[in-house]
Amino acid sequence: MKLRWCGLVLGSMTLAGAVSWDAQAQEPPTFQQIVQPYVDQGRFAGANGVIVTAEGIINFPSVGYADVAGKVPMTRDTLFWLASTSKPFQATAVMMLVDDGKIGLDDPVSKYLPHFKPRIATRSDGKEVLREPAHPITIRMLLNHTHGLSPNYSPGAPPDDSVPLRAWVDELLMRPLHHEPGTAFMYSDAGSNVSSRIVEVVSGKPFEEFLDERLLLPLGMKDTTYFPNSDQLSRLATAYYVPPETKKLTPIPDTLARPRPRAQLSDRDTRHAPMGGLFSTGGDLARFVQVFLGKGSVSGRRYLSENAVAEMTRDQVPDAAKATIPQPPFGNDRPVSYGLGWGLGARGSYFHPGMAMTNIRIDETHAFAGIFLPQHGGDEVSLEIYLRLVDAAEKHWHLHH
Repeated sequence: MKLRWCGLVLGSMTLAGAVSWDAQAQEPPTFQQIVQPYVDQGRFAGANGVIVTAEGIINFPSVGYADVAGKVPMTRDTLFWLASTSKPFQATAVMMLVDDGKIGLDDPVSKYLPHFKPRIATRSDGKEVLREPAHPITIRMLLNHTHGLSPNYSPGAPPDDSVPLRAWVDELLMRPLHHEPGTAFMYSDAGSNVSSRIVEVVSGKPFEEFLDERLLLPLGMKDTTYFPNSDQLSRLATAYYVPPETKKLTPIPDTLARPRPRAQLSDRDTRHAPMGGLFSTGGDLARFVQVFLGKGSVSGRRYLSENAVAEMTRDQVPDAAKATIPQPPFGNDRPVSYGLGWGLGARGSYFHPGMAMTNIRIDETHAFAGIFLPQHGGDEVSLEIYLRLVDAAEKHWHLHH
């Protein structure tokens, strides 16, 4: 169930119904009206939604259950496993070091990791030969998914959350590159993990410690962590999916989800998953979103330079690689390219989904962000809900803008 960019990209997630509507117009359905019927039918557990502006939260609807069997309702304090919605946080940490002048986006990875010398496979005289790539992998390539690194998703591979980043990178180098760096787009966790290792080397701190000190704690994001404590785990929403053989809402086994949402999380020395291991709440994510709505600044404190925000949210995929970006048919604001840690939509929004359907979408045109927080594996049910929310949002903007 590992998320693939072309599998279920939720690029245009907006929370319909969370802002006031023109009373004279035909009202689109609200968030509650869209989600609740699926809960009542037993096809979906529930979700939180958050609408945020640069000034703060303007709506925070909750629908359904954090745990169906226990009838535990979704609340503002419900904790969610973010999966790949962690990637904008990871890229933010890298960009902080760029702002500090300690790394450069176009520096080769080997400048910071001298042993980092991946090879690319070619055929010569009927044999496979490994050679150096034509161009070195840069930090920019790590963040825009054009690096060509091929992570090991095979059934026998060690879980992403069970080895230190140093060891993870070493194992990665044992496999040839998928393509020449910079020539094609391939959504992959590898770039996030390698660039996180660079953060560790340059800062001299474990990645999660750097993120805590520079971003999470200053923002007051007390429930955002790679290592939930017992209180936080007690508030963690159960992750569900609908197996095709039963067609019934079923908890996702930890063996199908990496990093494992309910795994033993006590060993900080071995559990690292910057690409998809964060847990958070709607309120915390709203604070993070404000960094981008505020062009890098929140409540008078600067976290990123305006230039860093601009770099993260502009098209970073070279023209020569554009044709390799999958284009799922997800409405008018379909995903069309990638920045640094953010996907880019056709109408100027930027976003990032996660395997369990979490998503952040920032709409700069209308100066707000929508945060969607279920815990549901991608399938026909979750996609149907997503498309209905998008449709309602489109009707809203058509009526009011």
